[in-house]
Amino acid sequence: MKLKTFVSVTTAMSLVASLAWTATPARAGQDGDNGDRGVGDARGHDQDQDQDRDGGHHGRKPRVVMISLDGAKPDFIQKFIEEGVLPRDGGLARLNRRGAVALQNVTASPSLTAVSHIAIATGSTAVHNDIPSNTFEPIIGPISGSISGFAAPIGGYSENPLGPSPHPTAVPLWVQLRQQGKKVVTATWPGGDGADISINKTVVQPAQPTRITDFTVPFGAFGGIGAQGFSLSRGDFTADPSIVTALQAAGHFSFSPVLVTLAPIETFSCSAAATATCTNASTLDVKYSIRVAAIDTTNDRKVNYDTLVFFDANRGIIAGPFHAPSTGPAYVKFGGENAPFFFEGSGAKVGAAYFVSALSPDLSVVRFARYGANYIPRNTPVLADVDDINNNIGFWRPQADFRIPERLSPGFTSFSDVEIETMFEDMVKTFVRYQANIGERAIKTHPDADLVMVYIEQPDGSEHQFLLTDPRQGTNPTDPNSIGANQDAAKVKRYASYIRFAYQTADKAVKQIADAAGRDSNVIVVSDHGFAPFHTSVNLTNILRNAGIDTSKVGIRTSGPAADIYINLQNRELGGTVDLATTAPWWRRSLTR
Repeated sequence: MKLKTFVSVTTAMSLVASLAWTATPARAGQDGDNGDRGVGDARGHDQDQDQDRDGGHHGRKPRVVMISLDGAKPDFIQKFIEEGVLPRDGGLARLNRRGAVALQNVTASPSLTAVSHIAIATGSTAVHNDIPSNTFEPIIGPISGSISGFAAPIGGYSENPLGPSPHPTAVPLWVQLRQQGKKVVTATWPGGDGADISINKTVVQPAQPTRITDFTVPFGAFGGIGAQGFSLSRGDFTADPSIVTALQAAGHFSFSPVLVTLAPIETFSCSAAATATCTNASTLDVKYSIRVAAIDTTNDRKVNYDTLVFFDANRGIIAGPFHAPSTGPAYVKFGGENAPFFFEGSGAKVGAAYFVSALSPDLSVVRFARYGANYIPRNTPVLADVDDINNNIGFWRPQADFRIPERLSPGFTSFSDVEIETMFEDMVKTFVRYQANIGERAIKTHPDADLVMVYIEQPDGSEHQFLLTDPRQGTNPTDPNSIGANQDAAKVKRYASYIRFAYQTADKAVKQIADAAGRDSNVIVVSDHGFAPFHTSVNLTNILRNAGIDTSKVGIRTSGPAADIYINLQNRELGGTVDLATTAPWWRRSLTR
């Protein structure tokens, strides 16, 4: 098969057209390269980078590899390529230069992550695939209920009796391909999760066949313990000879006396059962008591503590070696990236990570974070695939968590803005690397796949947090006057660097996955939506009340700029109170005026 490599910063409809080999508006590379040469042409300077990591191009490779970069903006990508922010030999610049770029696209509406990814997967809009938002109210349920667009029935369900639809209005592309004998792999792609979907405790969409592929890796889930910040000082540490001995046995030495926290910095518990996760309380059967050791790895004849060791006192410091998902203690050097920490014995394979944001050489100032706990849902139909990732790539790594920079998680009050922003960047880097590793594993273990679909969470998460490009945006959330000429110029500049970093990180993931796919694969890069700066908020409940609407009779669900209003109808919502026959004209006038 002749190589055709496309970069298509696009959305649902044009992507599906590409998979069906229908023409999409495109332009050829502009540096004299033949657009059909792709990433692996031996005449270009990219030759070495384009070869498989095993040193050659032998054996079958996937026919089509589709990579979604959540929230990637076409203008940002082009601008960053031209400015050299994205390197010439990186994933996106290489595809842009040697492939084709879509110029006109049809965007799903509303342009949200769940909506657009299901549109990409099915080739249909929300009207047909029944995924209208990231969060919405499933009719038949109570007006107070919500369902995630990532865990909702694709193509609808039967209302009476409640259950699966005998005639779904949309099905994912992978269902049709597999029915034709093709092999499909999904790596954290929305809708490909192996989950049974329920409403009112009734299954309305079984996992098979809609939500299963030949290798299905669900997106991760919250493990029951949120992020936490910690602030310590020298007085919190003491000598402990037994820890010194254990560290030396594990091959870790200190040029200053090893010091250890007097008491555990935190305790929590997890369930040994695969059907439950963890809690900050000590109520579950597997207990954890976390202590911290400080060591000096710098042989400079000075007291210079630079590394913290996080370990479970119930298990001690174990020498290893460790096989994924196990990690043993987390060794975190100040200035370095986070270290993963697996909750040994947790049935759901839960883990977190520790990051050091401030560390004085004498321990007078010690600040660090334990990121939120996560795991890969152990959905029974795809359990073998989940275990493959846990045992080879590792447990689900913490993704960029907005609760830290917004100080919604406890313990971060004393942390500086730069410290917590650095944490966010740290999570961006390690989580996207983890996702790329999953994509690479999916390709290498299924080289005969006809279609591989890989989802990458960035740059969306960083744009939500740091896209500060409009003068109407306040740089101080507590000061309404911090707009326009009063914006904090240093923060604007700093935030812009975080956006660039997010695109660079996503670009590295594209390159890693494309290299794993090899020169004989068709690589298509898509985005589910673009991004606009957030500068004004409204209270929809107040708007409706001011219009004379009884808001106790409606449900409001918002996702980004999209808002859905549901009327609590009799004979539709569970416990519905509004008689549509007698009140419909009034409701229409009230909601549309």
